[in-house]
Amino acid sequence: MRDQVEANLRTLGRERLDVVNLRRPEVGPGITVSDDELVDLDDQLAVLMELRDAGVIGGIGLSAVREETVRRALPAGIVCVQNAYSVLSRAFEDELALCRAEGIAWVPYFPLGSGFPQLPKVADDPVVQEIASEVDATPAQVGLAWLLAHAPDILLIPGTGSIAHLEENAGAGDVRLSAEQQSRLDALGD
Repeated sequence: MRDQVEANLRTLGRERLDVVNLRRPEVGPGITVSDDELVDLDDQLAVLMELRDAGVIGGIGLSAVREETVRRALPAGIVCVQNAYSVLSRAFEDELALCRAEGIAWVPYFPLGSGFPQLPKVADDPVVQEIASEVDATPAQVGLAWLLAHAPDILLIPGTGSIAHLEENAGAGDVRLSAEQQSRLDALGD
């Protein structure tokens, strides 16, 4: 893990990384491993805490984790948790609630869905499309606006490869959903 942090520092030309997210392949999508194949969480956190204490990293985050892992990691001073989450895919609502209670930022990955079948594309949902039409926004903006309204401590990082999509995503902060629209979107979650 130290080697990877050092490699990131070199690649980015930095002396310090603001946050390092520890990717634990406990939950999907993507790579998952059985519990007996996981490296011990306490050992990993100890290394990250040493790097933080040395000033090499600023904060420790967790990615692709279960609620019990977040609870175990709390004494390490976790600053953020990153799990798959969107208006359509809310399997990690308990983790989000725990993070809110503990003052930990929630960073949803795939906030607009993905190519994984268990993470449907938000922009394809008829209710999202209908509300987008009502508020004169794109479906992606509605999906992101719902996230911002749903959890005030959320950090959105929707990935994109184009300036146009970046500008569209940034426009989500200007979208205002009514209580009725918010309620219709709340009803979509699994």
